[in-house]
Amino acid sequence: MGKRWWTNDWLLQVAVAVGYGLLYLAIHPFSTSHWPIHAGVRLACLLLLPYRYWPALLIGEAVPNGYEVIQCLDSLGPAWVAIRSIPPFAVAMPIVWACRTWMPPFPSKNLVDIKALLICGLLVSGSGMVYSTIAHAVEKNPTTPFAMTSAVGFFLGPYLAILSVVPWVLMAKLDYRETHLREQLRQILASRLFLDTVALVVPAFAVLTWMSEIGNDQVKQIAPIAMFLPMAWLTLKHGWRAAAVAAPLAIACISIPIPILDDFESKTFATQTFLAIGVSCLFALGGRISVQLVQEEIDRNSTLSVQRLARQSLQLSEQRMRQTSQALEYLAGTLHITNGRLLDQMRRIVPNIESHAFYKQAISTQNQVYRLAESMHPVAWRERGLPAALNETVARALDEAGIAYRCEINGRGFTRLAPAVLTATYRTACEAVVYVTSRLACTRVNVVLRGGETHGKRWVVLRVEGVLEETGVASAVYHSGERKRLAAKLGASMLDIPEMRDHVGIFDGALHVRMPSDRLQITALLHDAMQEEQRPELRPAPPLRLWVK
Repeated sequence: MGKRWWTNDWLLQVAVAVGYGLLYLAIHPFSTSHWPIHAGVRLACLLLLPYRYWPALLIGEAVPNGYEVIQCLDSLGPAWVAIRSIPPFAVAMPIVWACRTWMPPFPSKNLVDIKALLICGLLVSGSGMVYSTIAHAVEKNPTTPFAMTSAVGFFLGPYLAILSVVPWVLMAKLDYRETHLREQLRQILASRLFLDTVALVVPAFAVLTWMSEIGNDQVKQIAPIAMFLPMAWLTLKHGWRAAAVAAPLAIACISIPIPILDDFESKTFATQTFLAIGVSCLFALGGRISVQLVQEEIDRNSTLSVQRLARQSLQLSEQRMRQTSQALEYLAGTLHITNGRLLDQMRRIVPNIESHAFYKQAISTQNQVYRLAESMHPVAWRERGLPAALNETVARALDEAGIAYRCEINGRGFTRLAPAVLTATYRTACEAVVYVTSRLACTRVNVVLRGGETHGKRWVVLRVEGVLEETGVASAVYHSGERKRLAAKLGASMLDIPEMRDHVGIFDGALHVRMPSDRLQITALLHDAMQEEQRPELRPAPPLRLWVK
């Protein structure tokens, strides 16, 4: 098979030249002296296309430019035609080449130097000002005398056009992903930047443009300045992309109504100067904000990764404790069977073996193994879930310590919570119970557990309340031994409040402590992270980094 046409270098060069020439002719009717759109298109092509296409671009602009210039031979003179026959593309080429060589606006594929981009636009606009000023100076029978404001106008118009076109082309280049156009379009339409622009910025610009058309002189001066308020708000919220979206809209709203005159009025000069300075500052500010937003996103992803790792570590530790508990239960059962057989044999030799120290030691060892297994991972929790562990394991430990206990469980969704959340809830309950019972005046513990779901996200709230009564100090002293063993029975690590708060924070939760007159309350909120972890991960575009020095 023959080569496809886009693999042939000569045909590709011809296609680039013809395409750019047609684009130049298409946008020419919309370009004015105070907003030459082709200046922005020219710089975008020079920045984004490889050097090998520059000759084709130069030819593509030289042909239509020469055709338009030659028609002005009689009115503007041969000197003007000779200078204007040089395509503006040729004037901008060496400057853009120098910028791409020594101060590249795109140091790498996903790195944008906003400062270099603005400087390149300023230099190209400055070269265009010199070019247009020389042509204006040799003009035959000029309709207006040359003035400094005219030279500045030759600078401001192209610079505003560059700020209007280049950012949009840049965003299209950075966001383009082959074979994902439909998905990218859907993401753009659903993005907060698009919604804020359509819902707030566009209506605000429309109202201010209408006011500048029908209002008096004061309103016409205030309306263009007021357009920077929604632009600044959008930039502060979304970064440089917001400035890239809003700035062309503001420039168009202000530039299009300006009448096309040969002279450069003072009002037009002031408006364009304000636009150029304001938009440049917003781009620099937006670049800095974008850097901060990217760093915040990196930090947030890092935090989520740490939380996910902590949840996995917590669940793995719980599984090991469960396996160890089962092994200890098996060992205790084996000791029970072995001791029973051994005692049956020893009863024939030693009468009343039950009162012997050996028998008591064997029974004590067996019970200690059972208690250790129960403290590591209660049987009620393992077999019947979190409600059973709170109603049985915690209740038995507090009853042995002489503390009244009441547990209230309501809500829904406990069976659908992630195992790690249930584990964290039970461990938090045990730590909170040990903390409130460390007060000697604590005579009663009330536990309230509630589960629910809000906006598709499941959560659980745990409140542990210790009732403090001075009359219970004597009972606490009497049961001081059992109170000291309460942490070991519940498998608690005796965490303090900051440590419990960190433990709850692994599940995007919060922990609060309240101390009314006769009570000590600890409330913990935990969110289920299973939905986030099971959500299919999209393949995001490579992160865009921004240099703003």
